[in-house]
This record gives sequence, structure tokens and C-alpha cells, in this order.
Amino acid sequence: MGEGDDLRIDATGTLHPLGREASQELRARAGEWRLLASPPDIVMAVRAGSQGRSLRLAGEVRTPGALCDVVAMIAQGSWSGELVVLEEQSKRAIHFERGNIVAATTSVASERLGEILWRFGAITRSQLDEVVRSAEKSGKRIGEAAVELEFVGPEELWRMTARQVEEVFYGAVHVGNATFYLFDGLDETKLQQRHHLSAGQLLMEAARRMDELRFFREKIPSDAWIPVPSGGGKKPPPELGDLWLECDGRRSVAEIGRRIGQLEFEVTRGVFQLVAAGLVTMAAPRPEGPVAVVEAFNAALVEVHRACEAAGKVRELRSGIEQFALSTGVYVPLLVGAGPNEDGSLEAERVARNIAAVAGGDQDLDAWITQQMFDYAGFALFHAGSLLPRDAEVALNTRVMKMLEPFRQQPEVAATPPSRRTGPASTPVSGRATLENP
Repeated sequence: MGEGDDLRIDATGTLHPLGREASQELRARAGEWRLLASPPDIVMAVRAGSQGRSLRLAGEVRTPGALCDVVAMIAQGSWSGELVVLEEQSKRAIHFERGNIVAATTSVASERLGEILWRFGAITRSQLDEVVRSAEKSGKRIGEAAVELEFVGPEELWRMTARQVEEVFYGAVHVGNATFYLFDGLDETKLQQRHHLSAGQLLMEAARRMDELRFFREKIPSDAWIPVPSGGGKKPPPELGDLWLECDGRRSVAEIGRRIGQLEFEVTRGVFQLVAAGLVTMAAPRPEGPVAVVEAFNAALVEVHRACEAAGKVRELRSGIEQFALSTGVYVPLLVGAGPNEDGSLEAERVARNIAAVAGGDQDLDAWITQQMFDYAGFALFHAGSLLPRDAEVALNTRVMKMLEPFRQQPEVAATPPSRRTGPASTPVSGRATLENP
């Protein structure tokens, strides 16, 4: 439910849902209900005739980590029960027995067992797809299907189910806007496996992760960022050796984690140590897919056109870019129906559709379109440099370099087939303002 008003009780005591979502929620709860005694600003009810477990605690979470106090109470009191945490679109349930965590369930896709197996590198993405198909066909659980297909063994599956419980727990206590309900007693029918994890120890780890991850985010904004080796002949500490070998300037933090069997926090911590030691630098994530690539370069093209328009030279810029595109065979079919628009941008969706008629069938399309856009934007920046005063040219070059930094720091793009390339784009752009693609 959202932050707005969802229900209205009129003067006769009649309950009215406000909005479609509230109406759907109430329809799903049709039947007789028994009101519980509650303060004037809270309404609580349970289904009439319900003989279920009693509700021991309930409340709202408004800041990340606020649920830690509730878990600490459960651990210290050695309580048994089910802690249900409801966010806007997700539900997690942590099952406690005498203060220890024995199981967890989740509706969060990234915390499902199959995704945990993939994220830890126990299986590949294609194997996960096969496991899902097999499970759907046979009606078996994901873990059973993975063992039956011999992608994992029973011992490894057991370890992964324990890690899943941990990740669900960390996800639950880190939520910043949710409601929670603690029910007395365990419903054994909800427990597929039983583990025995210390709630106190997991709580300490969750708090440490929250504090450290905020610190790490200053250098590593997300697990999509890419560690790039710095060179210099330095050697990493022995405990970071395997991690350092995976930092090839192409793999993201998430990809490295899958290769070495670690999740985001563990890999982020290790990469942060490598950054602090001067062994790697961090590169921003590179857009994926031709549409995203073109849109990223569009920002630079718009910036170039804006600078020339401010100097009264935009007509000359457009004329020069048009001549460049016409003299370079690849751009005529690539840009059919795709612009450029008045602001210099291209229609990314149309460019993506045109690629099939231009690029070779065995090409890495992301790499191929990146090379074409580098050449196209490179000429635009070069030509703008000849039209602008020196100070404006330097400022523009700095802004464009910043915009395209993810491409310039990432792996080299594939060369274009010679049969598809003619004219100036086959050689690096030269001039006062240039783009580089190492």
C-alpha cells in the first residue's frame, strides 16, 4: 500500500476503500472479521473464527536497520515464531526457534534459491534456465531439479540454502520502508529445510555490512562498476590474490563475485581494499545494448550542438557532420530514418533496427555500434573545435570526455569489417578536440 489515504470510515462505521489498490486488498480479505482493542489512531482486526498463532508484535519500519531492534529482542528472549516483513512489492519471512534462525522464505527474485546458486557461481545462467524448465515440467523444487541434473551436489546445495537464509535475513533487516508482524510459534508446514543460524551473529554481520557498505559506496557506487588494473607491478595481499586476478577491466563486481563464489558485500569489500592499495581503479558501468549505447552518445552529441548554438555556429556544425556521414559509407544505411534531430541526437531505436543491415552477422553489436558512435561523435567534437573559441572548445572537450568516460575506460571495441568501412571513420579523428577509445 502507498503513503496516501487508502480507507475511509464514515460516520455510520462503514468502511470504504479509496482507490483501486485498496479495493483489491479488501476483496482478497472478504469475510467476517473481529476487531481487536487498539488506540484511536490504529485499527487492528483478525479473521473471525481464526485459530491461528497469536500476533506478538507488529509495527512499521521507516529507516534501514530499524528492524534490527526487533530481531535483537527475539534473539535475547529466545523466542520462537515467524517474523513477516512486507515491503511495497515483496514479502520476506524469517522463522525463529528459541532465538535462532532456522529458515526463511522470500518473494524477492534475486533471493530465490536459483538466483543464489547463480550469483554464487554454483551454476551458470544457462544451467539455471534449464533447472527452471525442468522444475516447471516435473513439479519439483529448484534445488531438487539442480541436483537431479547433476549441476550441484547435495552438500553444495545444503550450503547454498544456508546462504540463501542469510541473504533473505540481510535483505529483511536492511529495508527502509515496510511493515512487520511477529507471530508466536512455528508453522512446520512452511519449513522446507532446517538450519541453525545464530540470530545474534547474523545481526552483528548485518549491522557491519550496513556501516561498511555506506563507506564502500564512496568508491564503488554499485556492483555494476568495473575494477580496472592499475599496473605498476604491485602485488596484492595473499588473501586478495584470487580476487585481483579476476579484475581484468571488463568484469563487473557482480560478475567477479559469480566467478569466485561471493556475493556483493564480500566482493565489494575486497575490491575496496584493492582500490585503497592502488591496485585497481573503478570504471563506471558501460551501457548495454545498441539502444543504450546510442542514447549515451546522444548526450555528448547534444552537448556539442548546444555549445555551437551558443556560439552561433550550429549551422556550420550540422553541415560538416552531414558531409562526414555522406562520405563514410557505413553511416548512410545506419542512420536511415534516424536523424540527426535538431539537437544533434539520433533516434536510438531506429539506429538499432538499422544495424542488422550494416553490421556483419558475427559481430559483437555493442562493440560495433560503439566504434561507429565513437567515430561519429569524435568528428562532431573535432569539427566543433574548429568553430569555437579556444576556451569554449577546451570546456566542451572536458564535458564530453566526462560523459563518455564509461566507454573510454572499458574494453576496446571490435574493429569494423573493412568491407563496411570507407572514408575518414576508418582512421582516428585528429585535431584540437578528439575522442579516444583505448
